[in-house]
Amino acid sequence: MQIIASTQRLYLREFSVDDAIHFYEMNSDQDVLKYTGDKPFSSKNEAEQFLLNYKEYEKHNMGRWAVCDKKTDMFLGWCGLKFHPKENKVEVGYRFYKKYWNNGYATESCQAAIHYGFKHLKLKTIYAHAHVDNYASHKVLEKCNMNYIKTFNYTGMPANLYKIENPDIIIKQITALQTYPVRHPVLRTGRPIEDCKLTFDDHEDTFHLGLYYKNKLSGVVSLMKLNNEKFEEQYQYRLRGMGVLEQFQGYRFGRLLVETAEIMVKQKGSKLLWFDARLIAVGFYKRLGFTIIGDQFEVPKVGPHYVMYKRL
Repeated sequence: MQIIASTQRLYLREFSVDDAIHFYEMNSDQDVLKYTGDKPFSSKNEAEQFLLNYKEYEKHNMGRWAVCDKKTDMFLGWCGLKFHPKENKVEVGYRFYKKYWNNGYATESCQAAIHYGFKHLKLKTIYAHAHVDNYASHKVLEKCNMNYIKTFNYTGMPANLYKIENPDIIIKQITALQTYPVRHPVLRTGRPIEDCKLTFDDHEDTFHLGLYYKNKLSGVVSLMKLNNEKFEEQYQYRLRGMGVLEQFQGYRFGRLLVETAEIMVKQKGSKLLWFDARLIAVGFYKRLGFTIIGDQFEVPKVGPHYVMYKRL
């Protein structure tokens, strides 16, 4: 049994196939499903198949978790984090047997899931949604310090969208010299520190971003107003010097830096972002929506590269 988090009264653990009876019974209560848009399981066997096919833990290192009473080990419901790959967003959600409502379990488990997402997964933002008429859920999310963003259409139902930011993660503009503690070990390993300097580092149109985790610089990226003749856009930006320290890799910090860079470049009026991508990083950039143009080429002292781009 893999326990994910523990609170004063509860613990959150990974699902097991033995939870099927609870999924079947809980989802058979129309009051439980009222604001979810979900349908009941037709049988306990269908619930078992759902759990057998539940691969979120392996795929995304997160998922929904069983919420259990510490004293009795009783299954009360579930709570956890769901990753939406298409939108690149993580949502917290919960569902409980009706007989356990109004005991504060949703708030307690939701707070634990958010804490796990911020401290262990190092997520920057966690979202949540609740049907506009589900006032109990609105109160839960507000008690978890989640902020209302907007009312929107969520798979055909009117819902309120909430979010909370990780206070330990900050992305801000820094100087070229401040990028060196990341550039050197990640991009210029074994070379003189002077090799960290990039052409146009100090140009007036260049800007640099640093991602800090608990006040420690963890990742950097530089953006330079440079045109590539392969593209017809007059106002282009080039991404350079993207790197994340080894101990912080795997936490989507690189994605956060690139997405922030895209927003800022677009705000400056650029319609296109391009760069020379290391061969090893091509897959990462493809997942962010960038496209290869042209053939592979060699960068001296660095290795094989491709030109990649995205129209903004």
